[in-house]
Amino acid sequence: MSRVALITGCGKQDGMGQAIARTLAASGVTVVVTDLAPAGVANRGQESTIGAGGWRGVESLVDDIRAAGGTAHFSLGDIASETDAARMVAEAVEFGGRLDILVNNAAAPQGADRADVADVPVEVWDRLVDVNLRGTYLMCRASVPAMRANRYGRIVNIASMAGIDKLPFSTAYSASKAGVLGLTRSLAMDVGGWGITVNAVCPGIVWTSRGLLGVTDPGEEQAMRERRGRQIPVGRVGEVDDIANAVAFFASEGAGYVTGQALPVDGGGLSAFPPPHPDHD
Repeated sequence: MSRVALITGCGKQDGMGQAIARTLAASGVTVVVTDLAPAGVANRGQESTIGAGGWRGVESLVDDIRAAGGTAHFSLGDIASETDAARMVAEAVEFGGRLDILVNNAAAPQGADRADVADVPVEVWDRLVDVNLRGTYLMCRASVPAMRANRYGRIVNIASMAGIDKLPFSTAYSASKAGVLGLTRSLAMDVGGWGITVNAVCPGIVWTSRGLLGVTDPGEEQAMRERRGRQIPVGRVGEVDDIANAVAFFASEGAGYVTGQALPVDGGGLSAFPPPHPDHD
């Protein structure tokens, strides 16, 4: 029997969502991928990257997965909308005949929220919490009945190390991700008796358009990447596949005795002092 997964936030060509979808599909999971717009919503300063190189977002992703022998379908909608959330879950159930895995990866794009608390507009705070926290809640709420009916489910929420550790100029983002962790722990208690697990993956620095923080010059980008890598014990910044592999574990049959957990995937975290590496010898 093929498991069926619904993964949100899959439109960006370099994003974690597409990597998660490809990894699950390669393991034989039927995937339904979603986003607000086909190629996602750009972070501030990176609007020109949307659709670059002929990328058609979730449509291209579905084509790629099918070409590799997988089974995929896409849907569009706003996870912060109760109506859209319910519809996307219903489409996944209709396409796959069931729903076994939900990956809440979608998040609001970076922009005016990355500022001092006094300078973050209230409407920006509201939208961030709406998408990151309310949207995760609505997708879980819509998915649980289908999973309970089958006495099986894997819910994986993409939180952030910002929800665990301190991060400057990120009050709205950090609060929303801390909320996702609270939701994860509490929901795990509510649904565990039906064979449903709920866990969170907490990425550190992952090299996506979100992680670039508006940097668009290739030389500056590479220098930033190397500089940050030297501050991390494993000696590099994260890749989207690092997150996809963590999600694949939580989504697997073998993770049935793991629930209510938050897994840091951050290479050991940023250090104020460069950790020793072989090239330091």
